Amino acid sequence: MAGKEVTMIFPMFEGVMFISAYMPHMIACLIVLATMVRRPFRICVLVLPVLTFATLCGLAIMESRWHAEAEGYDMNMPSLREALEDYITTGKGNLEEILEGKKYPPVFGKIELFRYLNTWLGKSVFHDTDQDADYLPEAYNKGDDWFEATLADPMVYTGALYAPGQNESVWSAQQKKLEFIAYGLGVKKGDKALEIGCGWGRLSNYLASKGAKVTGVTMSSDQQAYAKRMSSQLGNGENVDIVLKNFFDLQLPDKSFNVISSVEMAEHVGIRNYNKFLRKVHRLLADDGVFYLQVAGLPRGYATGYNHYEDLVWGLFMDEHVFPGADASCPMGWVVTHLEQAGFEVQSVHNMGYHYSQTLYHWLQNWEASKDRIVKAYGERSWRRWRVFLAWSVRISRRGGSTVQWIVATKSGQESARIAAQNRLAPGLFQLPEFQPLPTR
Repeated sequence: MAGKEVTMIFPMFEGVMFISAYMPHMIACLIVLATMVRRPFRICVLVLPVLTFATLCGLAIMESRWHAEAEGYDMNMPSLREALEDYITTGKGNLEEILEGKKYPPVFGKIELFRYLNTWLGKSVFHDTDQDADYLPEAYNKGDDWFEATLADPMVYTGALYAPGQNESVWSAQQKKLEFIAYGLGVKKGDKALEIGCGWGRLSNYLASKGAKVTGVTMSSDQQAYAKRMSSQLGNGENVDIVLKNFFDLQLPDKSFNVISSVEMAEHVGIRNYNKFLRKVHRLLADDGVFYLQVAGLPRGYATGYNHYEDLVWGLFMDEHVFPGADASCPMGWVVTHLEQAGFEVQSVHNMGYHYSQTLYHWLQNWEASKDRIVKAYGERSWRRWRVFLAWSVRISRRGGSTVQWIVATKSGQESARIAAQNRLAPGLFQLPEFQPLPTR
């Protein structure tokens, strides 16, 4: 098969999203159908979906192997995931060569199938709004030193905005991104702002510097403590309130906020809860308000000449090692559709995946420079595991296996809000600001 063109027969991630969203509906339909047919045929009604699902799993395994062989991989070698797990455990091998050397086939194999069937499928199908309270502390309560060694001084865990052709720092690029968010929101003095998933407080404090009174929401106690310290040290103690709470449990009056942001947090709410999440945002947003949604997602899986299976393999690694439960990492079209279903009109979308890859590369450099103190505190295996996450993510986001969308939306039918947003976000009007160092903490 070497040299043949890669063509995806079945868009696997599209199927994964469909099953996660509609599994309860499919089960209910099967039960109803089984009661309607004659008794001898009931077993066929119940067995056929199981056989279909098993066939799709088999197809994923076989098709991933066909594609890897077509791309020239040696199918006698361990899979890419197996090679990376061995590197994490033993430290043997060169990480860059493992990822970029086209030596280890990126196949969907036993490791991925077990993770999908044993963990991912059930957690996505039955993902409720309380589940995140269990997952998020695991992802984010790793210790301030851990994330400082990754993110450096900005402490911003999301994709930055780089000026083309310039060799700039991640701090400079993150400041540009913060300014773009504030610009996209049109935030002004006296606005009430809500940041859902506020991390370590950098964006909340940036919006406060524009004159807004900000409520930041997090479910990580480490992040809350850090953000409170940052707000106090920057003199924003009265204008920034960092709340330790599940957003779904946040009880506030309708139309409480002029601007709302969710920056690479919505992936955690779950495919099943996405509409519920967006409807709550819609309810809390003033009629003339603006919503900024920055979200990472995998492509649907339609392609000729591109092998999407590495994207899935990477996604399941991320689910196991980095972001458990973040099953709503979905394509742009899926996200936009759900925004519209929740009553929003999208005013602007930017695909910023390459900028995210640049951000991750800077984080990787930070992490590698911090090796000695991280190994001393957490052990070498933990350091290697995070290094694989960063290095593999650089590759995936560079090639388009995952990307980041920057979306600005207003409530549907709100004439003044849409006109203001479209005028503000018209192509070419936003100018990247010159870097001026901000107070750190």
